Amino acid sequence: MIKRCSKFFLPVLFFVATLLAAGPVLAEGSKDLDVNGGSRAFLVSTVETDGSFLFPTLGTMKVYAKAGEIINVGSSVQGNGFGTINLRAPNGNTYTSGNSTTVGFIANHDQEMAGPLPASGGYTPYTRIVQAEEEGIWEVDFVSQTNGLNNENPIPVPVPSGTNWTQPNGEYITAFDITVMTAASTPLKGRVYTNIFLGMLGTFDVGFNGIFNILTKDGYKYTLDNNGQAGNGFSFFVNNKGFRKSDGTASYQSINNADNANVQDPRAPDTQSDITYKIFFNDPSPDLPATAKTPGGGTTWLLDPVAAPSSDPTTLTNPVFTGTEGTPGKAGTAPLGGVFGFTVNRNGTYKVSIDIDHDGLYNSPVDVNLSGTSVAGPNRVTWNGLDGRDNKVPIGNYTANITIVLFGGEVHFPFYDVERNVNGIKLTRTNGFLSPDFNIYWDDTPITILGTPSNPIKTTAPANSWLNGHKWGSPGSGSIDFGNEKGVDTWSFITGDPISTTVNFQVQQADLEVTGIANGNGGCVGQTVSYVIPVKNNGPNNVTGSKFIFSFPPELKEIVVTHAPATGASSVITEAVDTAAYTAKLNLDNGAITTFTITGKVSAMPVGGTISVTAAILRGSDMTDPDATDPDSAAPSNPQAECNSAPSGTGCNNIQTNSITILAQPNAGPGQSVFQHDAATLKTATPGTWAQLDAVPAVATVTTPTQPITTVTGLNDVGIYHFTLTNANGCMDTVAVTVVPKSIDIPNIFTPNGDGKNDTFNIPDIQLFPGTQLIIVNRWGNEVYRSNNYQNTWNGEGLSEGTYYYVVNKKEITGSVTTFKGWVFLKR
Repeated sequence: MIKRCSKFFLPVLFFVATLLAAGPVLAEGSKDLDVNGGSRAFLVSTVETDGSFLFPTLGTMKVYAKAGEIINVGSSVQGNGFGTINLRAPNGNTYTSGNSTTVGFIANHDQEMAGPLPASGGYTPYTRIVQAEEEGIWEVDFVSQTNGLNNENPIPVPVPSGTNWTQPNGEYITAFDITVMTAASTPLKGRVYTNIFLGMLGTFDVGFNGIFNILTKDGYKYTLDNNGQAGNGFSFFVNNKGFRKSDGTASYQSINNADNANVQDPRAPDTQSDITYKIFFNDPSPDLPATAKTPGGGTTWLLDPVAAPSSDPTTLTNPVFTGTEGTPGKAGTAPLGGVFGFTVNRNGTYKVSIDIDHDGLYNSPVDVNLSGTSVAGPNRVTWNGLDGRDNKVPIGNYTANITIVLFGGEVHFPFYDVERNVNGIKLTRTNGFLSPDFNIYWDDTPITILGTPSNPIKTTAPANSWLNGHKWGSPGSGSIDFGNEKGVDTWSFITGDPISTTVNFQVQQADLEVTGIANGNGGCVGQTVSYVIPVKNNGPNNVTGSKFIFSFPPELKEIVVTHAPATGASSVITEAVDTAAYTAKLNLDNGAITTFTITGKVSAMPVGGTISVTAAILRGSDMTDPDATDPDSAAPSNPQAECNSAPSGTGCNNIQTNSITILAQPNAGPGQSVFQHDAATLKTATPGTWAQLDAVPAVATVTTPTQPITTVTGLNDVGIYHFTLTNANGCMDTVAVTVVPKSIDIPNIFTPNGDGKNDTFNIPDIQLFPGTQLIIVNRWGNEVYRSNNYQNTWNGEGLSEGTYYYVVNKKEITGSVTTFKGWVFLKR
């Protein structure tokens, strides 16, 4: 296809393997890309991301320099528009070449090849003397004349290597140079590298022959000869994984659509497992340190001794299985699963195999086989709880085998949107065990075939890159060919001997359930409400440490909890109650039921007039509950979140709620008294139903029982009648109606002789008239007895037989007093 530039990012090593035939080589930069024939690659300095430049930079290079050394820089766009050179020292100091049209300007091909003055015919460099605090890695930006913007400039005219050139307009830099010199102006080679190189050839049908040197973190060196690869715009970088899988491990495959390729950003810092290798323009200098300071206060690795798998014994330690939520040796069934952990002493590949069918082998279709790259240090391999056919693994005990093949010097070269590489790259490992080594690997099977595919499409054994390199495409086919808009990876490494170990673990599941919340129909303020809550384990596994939670509002106080096994074996381990919840940890065997009985007193009218409570049972860590499991890595803590999580969806049997309506305590009003045969009136301000409590002293009639004001008739017998007011929740209040006679019958004789008959002065029903006064005087007018609330208790004690006179001040039910006077004969 026709496009502005072809996407092509290739992790690749920047090392010039051949020197110029004539004169000393003083410079490091564009001239190193121009000495092996083919077509010139213009350096692209841009801030804009497009199809060819997924990781844009301002032509950024890096250089190691010691204190007292001199950094010389120059470019072909210095002073042209925005063209300039910016430097950042390890300690944060910044410098710039400004807009000079002479200092730092490379004017032509001869100056490019000669390098900086004092070389004969060289350019005038912009220089910095490295101070003691500035020793380490410097970053150098070669800013284009457009300041990194495209500005719709045309694609540059292709320029054959080794020929004169004219600087094109746009974000393209024809010549650039970084040369480190001693204080005596002696050039030092192998100091300059980059993490990514953005290049433009100007057409699809010329070959790029740049030779680069890669330095890996574990000390291996490779040379890469692009050998005529034909892209247009392209990006080079090198890393340890190539295209990654979704879990971050190396996929060891090319990809059919590279627009959103899963690949480590070469501009980002390395992580423990994702490393971008360094692309040198020359063989890395032997005086490079193992680490050096970088701008921003960090450090980076440089030259380390080779860690050879064959000479350094392989170690596999600390094998362990941990459930997704952190439980050693245990996992919930899918969607939980778990994580295998192990520690190795070098990078390599791993294979974790789980014997699902328990046949002692690991090659059945249902067996699980997880593979990927391992890194030096601790490693984690995630398992989703599914078998080899993507079915949920049953509960049970399992054995996993962990096999490690460690290797050194692994390098990946993903070619992005490179239409063709008809000659195949030439890759050579130049140090380490059995070097030189020319072996490479690839797997292009995911790519939909268009044009001429690689042959073979996948290596089943290492291929010699100098005899049968990774080739694809055909000459002269323009932008439409096998690699068009694809991601094509090539890789290599040196392997050690495999080692293995096994890990045992258990997979578990239990369906926990709150079967319901039973209680009365309601309650009233000031009364106690009670809840009965059965909790069940439907299995199949026993559970330990499951959490029961009973949540209640602040109006429910004085919480009392009892619990007892109902079915099967269960026990409550710990329990606690606060102002909002009762919690307990409990063990439940498969099929077991424990019943909680919880009571509390309603202390006040709740908001909205209802008391709402919730009872929930929460699974323990790494114990799957089929309808209440949130498959994140956090231990379960919120029953609702577990209940409503995917994949089970909203709702579960682990949570039950209960709401009851609370009413005010009914008020039947104060007690009252009425005369015999009269009607009484009952009155209340709270809703309810009136009824007589019992048939004593006789059955009365409540006229309108459901009305707040009603009359009571049939009060024909003297005595105290009791009536109840009961509200909708069954709460009750009682009122007394005292029925008194309209008149009293005062006797004229009583016989206090101790025979139990008529021993006191008895005025019938006088007790129904509380506050009635009795005064007794003798025949001489002397007072001999007085009671201000007579209760038929005067027995004439201390008085002789004879006639006495009484005054009865009867306290009427109306509050008035009626006086009765007369005589009574006391006979012994």
